[in-house]
Amino acid sequence: MGIIFPILTGLLLLYADFQSGKKLKKNVHGQFSLKLNRSYKWVGIVCCLIGSFLLNAAISHWNKELAVFAPIAVSMFFGMGIIILVWYYNYQLVFDDRRIISTNWRRKKRTIEWTDIENIKFNATSGYLKLYTKLQKIVVLQHSTGFVEFLRA
Repeated sequence: MGIIFPILTGLLLLYADFQSGKKLKKNVHGQFSLKLNRSYKWVGIVCCLIGSFLLNAAISHWNKELAVFAPIAVSMFFGMGIIILVWYYNYQLVFDDRRIISTNWRRKKRTIEWTDIENIKFNATSGYLKLYTKLQKIVVLQHSTGFVEFLRA
């Protein structure tokens, strides 16, 4: 079991890097659209499944020792899974030659013009590329499908 999780993590990161280098096609409006890769969806589903198995085990084998640990473990896996799934389904970055439209995990949209960008920072640990204007900040995730296409723009 100790070797399986590092191998799975490595495979997920390898898949994410492969997807971020994928070439995108423009939509009918002449825009590129970046979304999170499918590994986020599967990690979210697996977390929710683990949470449901733990909930089932806690209900069927309930005792006083589980009274503290079970709710914490179940809520941790369910919470993590739901947050990842919401992030996967809601995050989107649409860009063309003039502007960038970013939709975060809470469906809050931000629009900036390419000419308004004043500062760019990349955090290799988190995989975030942050674009700053005078008033706004847009975050581009490295594991977005087509991230390399965004860097070429």
